[in-house]
Amino acid sequence: MGFASVPITAAVPACQRFAQLRMTLERLHACQPLPVEILVHLDGNDAALREMVQAEFPDVRLLHSAVLMGPGGARERMMREASSKWIAHFDDDSFPLDADYFAKAWALISKMPETAVFCASILPFEEPDTQGLWLQAFYPGCGHLMNREWFMKTRGYQPVPIAYNLEEVDVSLQLHELGGMCLQSGELRVFHDHLPPEREDENTQVAMMINTVIFPLLRYPVALWPQACGSIVRRLLRLALNGEWKVIGRSFLALPGAVRKYFPLRAPVKFASALSWLLLRRSPVRVAAVSSPASS
Repeated sequence: MGFASVPITAAVPACQRFAQLRMTLERLHACQPLPVEILVHLDGNDAALREMVQAEFPDVRLLHSAVLMGPGGARERMMREASSKWIAHFDDDSFPLDADYFAKAWALISKMPETAVFCASILPFEEPDTQGLWLQAFYPGCGHLMNREWFMKTRGYQPVPIAYNLEEVDVSLQLHELGGMCLQSGELRVFHDHLPPEREDENTQVAMMINTVIFPLLRYPVALWPQACGSIVRRLLRLALNGEWKVIGRSFLALPGAVRKYFPLRAPVKFASALSWLLLRRSPVRVAAVSSPASS
């Protein structure tokens, strides 16, 4: 890499998106300073995608899985394989909006090195707030920096091909119980080149419904199961109002198998931790920026 770099690994899970991945890697290579390394995980080990990356971005370090692990499974692998303590996560259709993204990221890390996660503001969906930091309940998978030491204290990500409603919320709740802060900064700006579809495809909707059940099954104490049931019923009602009866039917057929698979993995957090996380999810808290001496 031609420019000076900072000790941050950039990590990108990729699956079947050629133009988007090319754009993301081009934007990462345009940053000054650069990350010390760029990891790309090829979900399903797409041979054509591998050839494109190797030909056009030979300095990128490639990982792959023979089966679909989803973005969570890919991030899990990259967190363990990265050479840096701090890993900047993107999607294959998201990238730093500013060339000095990693300089700003390192400035935040140097001021608050014990933070678990720094969240980026995701454009065009959010309006960046540059007046300090916000303590958040969870982080966006497509734009955040994760401290690997904090991550290794958690049980990690569940390797599901479609991870909506499970991936980031699961790890963020685990971090919250451990005392890890998740701070959002308007100085970190990531562009997510993905317009939400008017209607998610049927497989995605079924997975979202299943994940809405699996997340509280894995992490909520029994006392909060009524709250989880409320979330499940609300999602079912939305599906019913939209006439998604096939999605509802497939979800009910898939649920027994999902429960049998994930119930043995159940490791609930304490009631107080789950409750404070839910309250923080509803009302993030402004945090004054810290100006302590730089620390590496």
